[in-house]
Amino acid sequence: MRVLVTGACGFVMSVFIRCFLQDHEEARVLALDVGEPDEAWSGHLADVAGRVDFVRCDVRDRARLATLFARHRPETVVHGATVTLVPEWEREDPVRFLDVNVMGTAAVLDAARRAGSVGRVVHVSSAAVYGAGNSGRTEPQDEDTPLEPDEMYGVSKVTAELVARRFAALYGMSVPIVRCTKVFGPMERPTSARTLMSLPYHLARALVAGTPLAVTPRTLRAAGDWISAVDVAAALGLLCTRPDVGSAAFNLAGGAAVPVPRLAELFGVELAADPAADPEWAVVDADPALRSGKDGTYSVLRAARRLGWRPRDLPRQVGEYREWALAHWTPEDPVPLGSPGAAT
Repeated sequence: MRVLVTGACGFVMSVFIRCFLQDHEEARVLALDVGEPDEAWSGHLADVAGRVDFVRCDVRDRARLATLFARHRPETVVHGATVTLVPEWEREDPVRFLDVNVMGTAAVLDAARRAGSVGRVVHVSSAAVYGAGNSGRTEPQDEDTPLEPDEMYGVSKVTAELVARRFAALYGMSVPIVRCTKVFGPMERPTSARTLMSLPYHLARALVAGTPLAVTPRTLRAAGDWISAVDVAAALGLLCTRPDVGSAAFNLAGGAAVPVPRLAELFGVELAADPAADPEWAVVDADPALRSGKDGTYSVLRAARRLGWRPRDLPRQVGEYREWALAHWTPEDPVPLGSPGAAT
């Protein structure tokens, strides 16, 4: 099986590539990214490197995409390339989100439908499509929840989903969509494309360093629906291989709201919250009022029913990440302190 992956050097896509190739010994991946792989990426894929072909490519480059699709003849595409959410970027260059996330998606889909070899394009979207949501809602949100994005990243993701659906309708393509929320795990790292690290990332860093994690007092009352990138990769693998998934949207999440103190307990890390300190002292600040929309809890019943996928229990996910962090990081490694408002 020949799979083309865009945004291949990113956090979730790098985990997917390794998991997929480990599960499918006959598979080969054409990995596309706008930047060169770093040492972490090369090391992560070392045991499957013989079946990975890396090519530097901007997903907006239609001519380049056409050449690569014709040369490599992929059967499936996993489109993960994106400009991620950074508030400063939205203010400085809002059009970039639309240019890459929307027009890049259209270019990939057009190359796929013209190639003649592609049977499916798995489009990686985001929970950002749900926006702020309904603060009065308490039940888990399913995929039919209204899409009401509240920043340009979310706007671009909703628009890209609409583009994907239209390509599916026009050309009879299978274009399933995944909406991921609060992903953590191996290969999350600061890069030029990713500057906001998750709370689990900071907890893992604190675990390795053997220090408490500094958080604002209100963070102790916050919660989140976390999911490991390894579990997301398993769902993406099913979407690449299972027949008859069509072009439905699938939430990929843990399916439950987990309080921050419980998450820290699973990591074995103490939380240090000083009410008298300046908030700038804290590594992480999470608003406990954010419990809906993109910060809500998600129903994963559709993925369970149609894909046979369910996330593993959170202690197992965290335990696996703990082991990875302890094996790959040392207490001497520099610890990026992040900033108040770091993603949870």
